[in-house]
Amino acid sequence: MAQAYYQTAPVECPLQRTELYMHLFLRQAAAGPNRNQAEILNPKVQPSGFGVTAASDWTIADGLEPSAKIVARAKGFHMQTGITNTSWYTSFNMVFEDERFSGSTLQVMGVTPSDGQWAISGGTGEFALAHGIIKQKVVQGNADENVKELHVHAFYTKMNTSVVPGATDGKSWTLGA
Repeated sequence: MAQAYYQTAPVECPLQRTELYMHLFLRQAAAGPNRNQAEILNPKVQPSGFGVTAASDWTIADGLEPSAKIVARAKGFHMQTGITNTSWYTSFNMVFEDERFSGSTLQVMGVTPSDGQWAISGGTGEFALAHGIIKQKVVQGNADENVKELHVHAFYTKMNTSVVPGATDGKSWTLGA
């Protein structure tokens, strides 16, 4: 009998988790004066656009109206990964710019249907060790621009960053609020 290629064991975890909810709006503009993405690769090998890749710096705001406050940017890329249908794979860092979470990030990835979910697979700063989902839905759209409503639900660990790993003072990384 072959030995299993993995092991699992329960782990007691004293880390304090914080639950996060956000309601945001992402603006994706492929053309026009507010353009915030650019096609960087188009192999033109399939009618479906298979392989088309674009870099993005989408704005994320706290409201639907164009004058809403920008609180973050989605910096990353998306790629058309469907040969027989349109299926965009998306990966980006949601980099926060507002006062409360400035510099913190959420790492987001997944397939982008018009309505669906993305996975939150990590984070930095305030959102260290984040995991969760973003439910996204197109609420406005035309040939040049889409607006997606985002419902963010995540868990993260607040970390004491006053002690930096590798510092010369001999202190170690500490966890906690």
